[in-house]
Amino acid sequence: MNDPLIYVRAVHFAAAIAAAGAIFFSVFIAGPAFCKSGAGARWPITLRTQLAQIAWIGLLVAAVSGAAWFVLVAQSMSDSTFADLFSEGALWTVLLQTGFGRAWLVRLILACLLAATLALPFRLRGEKPLAVDAVTVVLAGGLVGTLAFAGHAVGGRGIEGTIHPAADVAHLIAAAAWVGMLLPLALLLAAAAHEVASFDAAHAATRRFSNFGLVSVGVLLLTGLINALYLAGSVPALAETDYGRLLLIKVALFFVMVAIAVVNRQVWTPRLVQDASAGRDALSRLRRNAAIEAGLGAIIIVVVAVLGVTPPPALHPQAVPETQHHSH
Repeated sequence: MNDPLIYVRAVHFAAAIAAAGAIFFSVFIAGPAFCKSGAGARWPITLRTQLAQIAWIGLLVAAVSGAAWFVLVAQSMSDSTFADLFSEGALWTVLLQTGFGRAWLVRLILACLLAATLALPFRLRGEKPLAVDAVTVVLAGGLVGTLAFAGHAVGGRGIEGTIHPAADVAHLIAAAAWVGMLLPLALLLAAAAHEVASFDAAHAATRRFSNFGLVSVGVLLLTGLINALYLAGSVPALAETDYGRLLLIKVALFFVMVAIAVVNRQVWTPRLVQDASAGRDALSRLRRNAAIEAGLGAIIIVVVAVLGVTPPPALHPQAVPETQHHSH
């Protein structure tokens, strides 16, 4: 945990997922819920502002942490001091002549285009043409998904070189579509709690979020299995290597989040449309559980950041204990 790259990666992943999640939530969850809130409701205005703030802050932090990530990797690749990086043109060499640099450049372009769509003047008033929403969602998904090209999925040959990166891209987008939308969900529930007439809107938003969560969990399970097969290589490696043990921690946290989501869907969401007292209690429980899930998601992101700098046993057999080599 002494490697600064771990912390930079964790911040960058969290920021990108938060920005994309706020955009996904705004388009797919909040927008339809606003239609059920009533003409006099004030909370949609508050929530739109909060979602825009999350998207902007996430994008800004992603840009700063992405620059730090690029400099750290460039310094490692060129084996030079930080001063020499800027004076001898090593940054340009890494940027234009390495796969990591070109992927970073693509992500920078995506971030700039995304910022341009967020800056359009009608974003906060909710008067967004469908085409603008579609472009914004695609750009946000691209910003998160292209993180796959800065990880272990790159470098495979043949069909592996196609399936593994594709699975990683889908895995990251699904994570943003679930983990990244938890904070916006908590904010929606908090805003709607002040107006009893908005409980129906909160119920619709929570049900819609739950449906998106089901799809995301399915994608995460499938793509996670694909990634594990390519990177862990074997069941013994899960227990006998640092990478495998970290992966098991990530999986355990994931299933705790799934368990909380099931309770939310089956127990608390239906109570939103009962009497006002039950609705308030359900809103409070759902908001608390969303915050807990978001915290667990943040821990998973830190684990992912560590996994990114830990040699996978399938790609680096020397990382697997000698006893495992003899077992094959």
